[in-house]
Amino acid sequence: MIFKQFDSTDIVAGRTQPVSTGLWSDGESVWSSFYTSSRQTQQSSSLFEPLNGLYYTNVYDAPTGSSSSDIYFSIAYGHYAGSGSSAFDVNSSQGSLLFPTKVIYNQYRNLLLSPGDDKFTFATSSLSGSVTNADDIYAISFRNAKYKDKLDPGQFEMTLSGSGVGGIATSVTIIDDSRDNPDTGVQSGGKRYNLLQGTLVSGSLATRNYQGIGLMYPDLGIIILNAKKVHELIGKVDGYSLYWNTASEWGTNFSRMSNVLFTAINKGAALSSMKARITEYVPARHFFVRVKNQEYNYSNNPTFVISDNDNPSNSQDIGKLRFTDFYTNPKVYITTVGLYNDNNDLVAVAKLSQPLLKDFTNECLVRIKIDV
Repeated sequence: MIFKQFDSTDIVAGRTQPVSTGLWSDGESVWSSFYTSSRQTQQSSSLFEPLNGLYYTNVYDAPTGSSSSDIYFSIAYGHYAGSGSSAFDVNSSQGSLLFPTKVIYNQYRNLLLSPGDDKFTFATSSLSGSVTNADDIYAISFRNAKYKDKLDPGQFEMTLSGSGVGGIATSVTIIDDSRDNPDTGVQSGGKRYNLLQGTLVSGSLATRNYQGIGLMYPDLGIIILNAKKVHELIGKVDGYSLYWNTASEWGTNFSRMSNVLFTAINKGAALSSMKARITEYVPARHFFVRVKNQEYNYSNNPTFVISDNDNPSNSQDIGKLRFTDFYTNPKVYITTVGLYNDNNDLVAVAKLSQPLLKDFTNECLVRIKIDV
């Protein structure tokens, strides 16, 4: 007997196990270089087609000309009242009143905030209930295929770098407060943690010293930053403010303020790599391979039967058992179990830790676990 069909009781669903790995390529937990694509802003159809990339910035882990380059997260800027939208986007003579920054703000508000919450609020001190509202936000959205089931709280660290005051470069490193706030309640967007200054190695600079920096929604892979507060911490980036300041600073074209935050992230990553880990919940399935005493006691192994290479004097001996004792008292060793589909295609192979003796006097049970 070569193949044996599984009974329904031989296949059992196992527990779903959490598997934690690094977010970045090949399971790395740190990454220091990020890239954008100039092709993202090329018009695809209508000028106002969201997919043409005018309203967000895709961020890659490698130069976009590289075969291994892939999008890991996107950055979008939102404003409560629509400021930051270009004159073209709000010019009714052009047949459009898009206010894209307002749309972006409302999109994330509807996704993450409870009904009735008009603006994003951020904790500003260690005292409960002390918060500030934000008109300007940046949303960093990690791709679902990359963060799997969630970003790991307590494993995220990001450095932002800007020009500071008087042209002196300033950087700030932020982490989530899951170490200080492990019992955060579930919000509309799932669990929510505050962002505060600190590092994964040393923790927060001061326990629960909130400054209204931002929020982390690990279940959705989203980071929300208070644009004005980040600007206060690191200053301008390449001459541009991180929040909507004046129209004269941005001109009449769509500002793509998301590019400004990207520059702050990329400069910060060069100083201290962005760190992130993810969790994927992997269901398992158990296959019970039951070998009864009458089964699999013989082998086609050359040590067991006579083959062509032995050059037997009688060609009819090819395929016969090598030793007469094997006829009534065979002994074989099971080393490998193969799993086949209904077309007899080999789809999985399980190796035993050591050879398992099999003869007519014993039976074997091999349990195979496969993460599906």
